[in-house]
Amino acid sequence: MLDLFPLAPVTPSLFADCVPSLVRVIDTETAGQSFEKDAVIEIGSVDFDLSTGAIFNPLQSLCDPAGVEINPHARRVHQISDEMLTGAPSFEEAVQRFAGAPAYAAQRSDFDRPRLKLAGRWLCTYKLALRAFPEVRAHGLQSLVKYVPLDLTEVRPLMAGLHPHRALYDALATAVLLRRIADVLMPRCRDVEDFLDRAERVTKQPALLAKLRFGKHKGVPLAEVPADYLEWLVAEPGMDADAVFTARHHLARQTIRGARPLPVAATL
Repeated sequence: MLDLFPLAPVTPSLFADCVPSLVRVIDTETAGQSFEKDAVIEIGSVDFDLSTGAIFNPLQSLCDPAGVEINPHARRVHQISDEMLTGAPSFEEAVQRFAGAPAYAAQRSDFDRPRLKLAGRWLCTYKLALRAFPEVRAHGLQSLVKYVPLDLTEVRPLMAGLHPHRALYDALATAVLLRRIADVLMPRCRDVEDFLDRAERVTKQPALLAKLRFGKHKGVPLAEVPADYLEWLVAEPGMDADAVFTARHHLARQTIRGARPLPVAATL
């Protein structure tokens, strides 16, 4: 973790910290179609204060899919029926309730952000969890709940009548995850602003994987993958961007240790 989110030197500020510390943790459920044909059918959010650790202000709304058919697999996952959507507001109306936060966080912000189109800075808890908990066996939300582990006791009353893959349920679990991420990573930052800046930068980068998801070293921690394989991976055209980014990171670490030269410029 020390190399995945380096310790920042602390410089006392002459000015009061006026950076908003509120993050709206948000989740969407959709019809499960391709992006161009998809429809948001549920939005859920909860606010998290980075300064105090408080989780509050739960919001949820179903959305009219506007004629978009719900994919059977997606329906089995979120269990939102056509009857539940009868009389729901349009997406354009519903999403306005969730607008206006200075920052948003989602477990897979690359999925939620382009669908919601909410202005503000965005944080990806999946990518941040890879930095905070690289040793955890999997980084999906329910895996993180189980293996970090995350204590959901505080938010259980707000989850009543819901289940995983309903928007508010997942937003609440993600808020608890973000709080744990902040517990681990915030002490390495100068202040809240530094944490938000660095978390936003991590969100915009490819994911720094803990393990490869393919090939003869599938499932092996990246730190244990031979350098010659990482060099091949970086040079091979058409490789997954997350895998290439991760390979460059680990090759750069080996170069710093004097192990071997880096074949291409690393992106950290």
